[in-house]
Amino acid sequence: MKKPKFFRRFDYDRTLLPNAFLAELEDVETLEQAKDKTGYTIGYPGWNLIYYILLSHLKPDTWNTIVETGTNIGCSTIILAQALKDSQGDGQVYTVELEAENYERAQAHFAQSGVGDLIDARLGDSKEILKQITQEVSGVRTAFLDASHLLDDVLAEFEIIYPHLEADSIVVFDNTYQIAEPHEDQRVFGALHKIQEVYGGNLINFEFVSWYTPGMAIWQKTPFRVTE
Repeated sequence: MKKPKFFRRFDYDRTLLPNAFLAELEDVETLEQAKDKTGYTIGYPGWNLIYYILLSHLKPDTWNTIVETGTNIGCSTIILAQALKDSQGDGQVYTVELEAENYERAQAHFAQSGVGDLIDARLGDSKEILKQITQEVSGVRTAFLDASHLLDDVLAEFEIIYPHLEADSIVVFDNTYQIAEPHEDQRVFGALHKIQEVYGGNLINFEFVSWYTPGMAIWQKTPFRVTE
């Protein structure tokens, strides 16, 4: 693996965060402190990036299904739910976590976040749980795929949700920087290249957010739908 890069920031005004409980958790100054209080989350400014993406993308007049894999301890989930709440639209955030300890911590955080009623958290393997969720909903407006970063796992999650995406639905990926050496698993970076090769669509990358591995990307099949 290449040398880590870190673009998670701590020198910012915490009132910029859209959720007050998360702002309390983020009362930290170093990466080590952050690992303990908010876990391996994207941090600032990544939280605000996905918040405003959703705020600008969720439909105000119909149901919005938001799917996240890799709950960790729930910080990014809270941001997704806060965006849903602030959009004043209807919908639900579904999130999946593999590790029981993370799941329990996330549940406690959701209870204090003020947006826990918008979150349906599930414990288990993301690929299996995603199959359940996509059978329960009529479509997926936004997905944040952030569980395993191995290439095959990222592709497997994407392939499960793809049939349930609308033409202008978006999929957000974290950890997009090419951290792997050529002989190693190409992780999210490689998965995104494969997605473009197989599924086409439009992809934009934001390099200077998140941390080890940095970068966030947004994929969309058809940004401008032709309507009659």
